[in-house]
Amino acid sequence: MKRMITFIMVIQFLIYFGFSMIIPVIPQLVTDLGVSTTHMGWLLAVYSLASFLTAPFFGRLIDRFGRRPVLLYGLLVFAMSFLVFGIFIDHLWILYISRLFGGAASGALYTATTSMVADITSREDRTKYMGLIGMSIGMGFIFGPGVGGLLAEISLSFAYYMTTLVILGALLFSIFKVRETFKPDTETRKEIVMPSEYFIKPVGILLVTTFVLMFAVSGMESTFQLLAIDKISITPAQMGILFFIGGLFNALIQGGVIRKLNDGQEKPVMILGQIFTFIAFIMLPFMGSLFYAGICIVLLMVGNAMVKTLVTSEITKEAGHFEMGRMTATTYSMDSLGRIAGPVLFNLLFVITVGLPFFFGAVMTVLSTFFIFQFYKKRKRTV
Repeated sequence: MKRMITFIMVIQFLIYFGFSMIIPVIPQLVTDLGVSTTHMGWLLAVYSLASFLTAPFFGRLIDRFGRRPVLLYGLLVFAMSFLVFGIFIDHLWILYISRLFGGAASGALYTATTSMVADITSREDRTKYMGLIGMSIGMGFIFGPGVGGLLAEISLSFAYYMTTLVILGALLFSIFKVRETFKPDTETRKEIVMPSEYFIKPVGILLVTTFVLMFAVSGMESTFQLLAIDKISITPAQMGILFFIGGLFNALIQGGVIRKLNDGQEKPVMILGQIFTFIAFIMLPFMGSLFYAGICIVLLMVGNAMVKTLVTSEITKEAGHFEMGRMTATTYSMDSLGRIAGPVLFNLLFVITVGLPFFFGAVMTVLSTFFIFQFYKKRKRTV
């Protein structure tokens, strides 16, 4: 089991390392194409939209045919989406198509890998291993942008070609090292539960919480740099350093604090994480120095690390083995919906007043904290 977890951690690291390599490239790409900067937002949005729409489909496939085939498919299509992006980097409409396929593949990958972790871990150990997976994702996000920025100095396409090779490496690794974890013959099939039915159960509160959490975080990510430019004239290099430090703290929390939690210890840690996030949102509009901005980023990253992984872990504990794919797919759909809506609304609020989106983020944090309390209250009644 531990060897399989290690394999999945390697896959997750490679996926998010490859994905984040191209983050520094997109702004320069939009500039070089001479098109409106709104395309930067839309290229990100169509990715999340495709994930939102296709994740439930992959969830059903995973619960019917197993996790491994969907994982392999996702890695192949994910790699091809980056290859097409690199080859046709001067053709905007083809870039949109490649992002759509990439988003669909990411939904397949998230659903497959999360279900695999849930398959091979007990309820008592679930949180610990979800923390390790979160740490590997965080490490991918830490090193990816730096490598991507260096590769972009050679050419914008080169970063996409290298990403393709990284993901293909993950595919070959999975073919030879990752085995199927789903065993339908040993599971007593229950009545099929539709994803919409989850929302009338206690777990539905956590699914809505997932949306609100990602709505606030993605909104912050899309407006933080704009605020920092307005307040302290921050440079792209300084932004990269801040997010590197924040990502490092995120990975340390996932691999340290979260990994050591036992079943039943999640609630107080989630509440503490929400407190950190709330404080950071309230602080952000008063940014006056780079050091101050760094404190805000660290608080946000630590808070997110203490909440997001634990919410996902708790969601998987509410699903039976026979419906794990559909449950994790629904989770990813709510996550993607937050990624779509957050940047749009936060940027609209930023146009009104630069500090407004961050006060709104604080309100959203209070709302998601209320949902967490409600989940535990309602689950206690149903136990």
